[in-house]
Amino acid sequence: MNNTDDFDFFRYKRLIRALQSDEYKAQQANPKNGLPEISDEQEAQKVSIMLLQNQMYVPVQKLHYAEIKEVRGWKPNKTKPTLKRIEKAALESDAYFAWTYTKPNPYILLYSILTIVGVFTVILFPLWPNFMKRGVWYLSMAALGLIAMFFATAIVRLIIYIISLVAFPKPFWLFPNLFEDCGVIESFKPLYAWEEKKVKKSKKKAEKGENIAESVPSSGSSSGASTSSGDVVKRKVTLEEVSE
Repeated sequence: MNNTDDFDFFRYKRLIRALQSDEYKAQQANPKNGLPEISDEQEAQKVSIMLLQNQMYVPVQKLHYAEIKEVRGWKPNKTKPTLKRIEKAALESDAYFAWTYTKPNPYILLYSILTIVGVFTVILFPLWPNFMKRGVWYLSMAALGLIAMFFATAIVRLIIYIISLVAFPKPFWLFPNLFEDCGVIESFKPLYAWEEKKVKKSKKKAEKGENIAESVPSSGSSSGASTSSGDVVKRKVTLEEVSE
């Protein structure tokens, strides 16, 4: 659950009130609905517990503005409340719950019809007029041309990289982000780049150890003295024997 999806939520006291309402009794009177008879509040609570155990609704917490900012990736929304799912359910009057029922996609019928039309369109390709077949041929040739240009660019950049290993002090990459996980336009930016040499981890650790050693003060300090934020002090654990 996140704060971008819409959920129908309610307070527990309103659920109990709805189960005891006249509208529910009218629906329960119809045997086709198969609803249990509820005469008092205790039976309404039993039905609510049964719905909760079957995951028909889940407990949620209504977050305030400061609490929303603490959740990573969430942004406050002024038009609707933000709910967060919790594991512990409290059957209290002001406790919040959210229905797990998801509304069907209203465009599912349209998508189904378009899928069937697309399948029959491909199957009936031999019956297409000549101008449509010619258009499909041009589109396929254009797609193959783009793929060929991509492979040619990859081969050329590899050749330039191999030559730069010998001719230049630093390796040279044409389109350095060509195979990175990014958009199509971002893959061709920047146009070129020089590859920086990677520092070995052992060398980094040695430099880090030297920096720590330089930051340790030469003179010892007492246990009650405070050190500045820029100083790093290593303290060893000592054991003292205490006579009984």
